[in-house]
Amino acid sequence: MEFSYWGKAGTGDQWHNLTRHCVEVAAVARAILDGDSLLRQRLMSLSPLSEDATLQLLLHFACIHDLGKFSAGFQHKRPDLAEVNSIPSPRESRHHTALGLSCWNVHGLWQKIRCPNPRALEPLAVAAFCHHGEPLEGTGLDRISLKRMFGKCIDDALSFHDESASFFIKDDFPSSLRDESLQPLSWLSAGLLIISDWIGSSEIWFEHDPASVSIEGYWAEALSKAHGAVLEARILPAQTAAEKGFRELFTYLPEEAEPSPLQQAVVDLPGQKGPELLILEDLTGGGKTEAAVLAAHRAMHSGKAAGLFAGLPTMATANAIYGRMAETYRSLFEDGDASLVLAHGGRALNDDYLDSIVPMDDPGRVDKEDGRAVCFSWFADNKKKALLAPCGAGTIDQALLGVLSSRHQALRLLGLSRSFLVVDEVHAYDSFTGSLLANLLTFHAAMGGSAILLSATLPKSERSKMINAWRRGRELAHVECKDAEVKHEGFPLMTRMSDNEVDELGLESTRRLNIPVSCVNSEEDMFAALIAARESGACSCWIRNTVADALSARTRLVEELGIAREDVLFFHARFTGSDRGRIERDVLKRFGKGGTPEQRAGKILIATQVVEQSLDLDFDLLLSDLAPMELMIQRAGRCHRHQERKTRPEGYKNPLFMVLGPEPVDKPEEDWYANLFPVGRYVYRRPALLWRTARILQDKGRINLPEDARELVEGAYNEAAYGSPEALEEQEFKAQGEDCAGRSQAGLVALRFEEGYRRMNDYWDRDTLVPTRLGEASRQLRLIRSENGKLRLWADSGGGKVSIKDCMRSEVRVSCRKVDSAPAGARESELDELIQNMPDKARWSTCLILEKDGDIWSGRAMNAEGDEVEVRYGKDMGLEIVD
Repeated sequence: MEFSYWGKAGTGDQWHNLTRHCVEVAAVARAILDGDSLLRQRLMSLSPLSEDATLQLLLHFACIHDLGKFSAGFQHKRPDLAEVNSIPSPRESRHHTALGLSCWNVHGLWQKIRCPNPRALEPLAVAAFCHHGEPLEGTGLDRISLKRMFGKCIDDALSFHDESASFFIKDDFPSSLRDESLQPLSWLSAGLLIISDWIGSSEIWFEHDPASVSIEGYWAEALSKAHGAVLEARILPAQTAAEKGFRELFTYLPEEAEPSPLQQAVVDLPGQKGPELLILEDLTGGGKTEAAVLAAHRAMHSGKAAGLFAGLPTMATANAIYGRMAETYRSLFEDGDASLVLAHGGRALNDDYLDSIVPMDDPGRVDKEDGRAVCFSWFADNKKKALLAPCGAGTIDQALLGVLSSRHQALRLLGLSRSFLVVDEVHAYDSFTGSLLANLLTFHAAMGGSAILLSATLPKSERSKMINAWRRGRELAHVECKDAEVKHEGFPLMTRMSDNEVDELGLESTRRLNIPVSCVNSEEDMFAALIAARESGACSCWIRNTVADALSARTRLVEELGIAREDVLFFHARFTGSDRGRIERDVLKRFGKGGTPEQRAGKILIATQVVEQSLDLDFDLLLSDLAPMELMIQRAGRCHRHQERKTRPEGYKNPLFMVLGPEPVDKPEEDWYANLFPVGRYVYRRPALLWRTARILQDKGRINLPEDARELVEGAYNEAAYGSPEALEEQEFKAQGEDCAGRSQAGLVALRFEEGYRRMNDYWDRDTLVPTRLGEASRQLRLIRSENGKLRLWADSGGGKVSIKDCMRSEVRVSCRKVDSAPAGARESELDELIQNMPDKARWSTCLILEKDGDIWSGRAMNAEGDEVEVRYGKDMGLEIVD
């Protein structure tokens, strides 16, 4: 039968026949499954049907995914093409996804494929027809309304469906198929349909052709094109390298390097027979990252993974891991051009990553001998594709979006399903994000994946939570797991959970952290220590809990105590992308392993939490505001971190960790913490936990690891050991209530594996609006300089053209409470002209004009209460809001 309908349209009179497009998308799905044995295995393990019957269903739904485009309403999106094909204009219409799903339901199309239970196929139908990334929950359309919207085209739509069913469906379906039987399969089915449609819609591989085809007559040709397309897109997994030893995997390490006990424990694990969860706990700098790569190599070599994705808590830590992975990831693959992708919102600011991107049409640019990372542009042009790459590093948010009501989340799940999932700094997440992480582990386990969690200090309760989340996922996959009970108190520790057993293995540590702790109650003691260290030629760092406190300390050091501005470095999260990148590179160069005595001498770093995770920094003297115990341990790891460093100034050859906090008296007042930290109390809201932390640090007088690791962490979190002062209980209960609310909120936005791909809540929207972290609402400020009478971006690179990179490099995030909007000004028309030249038209940013005021730039803004505030910015100061 001839079907003269357009499915894709180009400029002018160029258009692509709908039947061709539908067959091509089905062919792409088949080509992916032909070339990706692991993904095929994942899909088949989620289906109660035979492999042949499952494949038949997947291909049929792929072929009819655009059934709604037969409607007169869709065809009249191009009136010129509708007129050519003599299709009358309808009186009303709906989106073609809703029309396709309605057609399936209203006309009972499941009858054509001999399924005795129509509801059983519903999850796959939703996955197919809602391939634009968001499932529908009913459409409210009946046969009469469909007739109005399709017009005479309805008969052709039904005929095409029947042709597809006749071609693909060969088997009858068992009567035992229940309503929920195919719900697990629908998650990966939705991801497969999305990626197949994206590739099948590309003119690169499928040129426009208006001629109609029969499915049987075109299938072989379409399949040949599809196999070529998936190869060129590099969507298929890269070939795993042969089994390698420690030195072969980590060629960048010194020749004499040997595996640490933790790394050796991973090497010594038996061959992986099924999905596994590993939890590694060891000191900062103990080689956990390399151990994770070893675990990924083991899973890949056992055929249980085809690559890896590492999720980190921040963009800075993700950048750091990306740099380390760039040195070793190629050793995991036989292919020298396997892609390594960086996945987070600020990746356009990472020059190393940008330099690694290779155009799809120029693979010859890959130098397989230079050892640098490579990322083909197809993976780099959209963060949603990033998790499909063979190897990746990014913020954990990119993976968490796979289990949230975010558009195209199924595509992220598809990529993760064949990757070994690495989650670092697990202790760093609040109750909301931690609950989402547990849900991610449940999904990953249910789909047959494997994962490893890395932490320096993980309370037993959190370890149990993650293990139970994994166990639940395996049970959802109809696997009977052994009971998982956390018992071992050792540290370092490796916990391994497979379907058959739970192993806890205490390990020796090659690193020790034995740092005297000096608890002080006055800022004056902190400033005196910084001055003394500077005069002795030592380098020091004070980690403050808020930007406001950090700014206050730096201002006093420079303006009151007379220390040269260039000797007081300042690092926090409230810098623009361009300035933060510059400062981060300087901090790593000066205080990292390569830092020389001359670079370090007398330097002071005032920083916030940005330095406490995954940044390889070393200071002669470390100072910190009081924070929860696990973070104090993390921060302490930056003091004399490089134990091999021999050139430390006199008086600083032994480490010292100074902690500023209120004295942990037996009966503290209600405002015990708030008196010393009036702003910091809003960051760390559990005063009783902070009181126990301070009490333990004062009593012990040192952080001695690994011996005291469990005692320190469990003691801070266990009220039975140190008590909970009565005056702090109300705030503690309130904070615990907020934690419960966070977990409840996570339950509202999180998807549930057992319910399949369907619309579960009202949160489905763009990724930017789906929360992966709780906290104050924030706003992205895009800073605009008024210079020589003209407006230009803060990070304008010149040349007259405004790039998206320049836009991102000019942005800084701030609380909506502090800055909610920019006031209208006399230069509004000039600003509008600049905005129109921006690639994104500043849709998700607030542009703020700043005027030069000495070394500082300042402007006016409105806070959430409608009051005008002054906004000040300096390239070495960052953003300050003055009420």
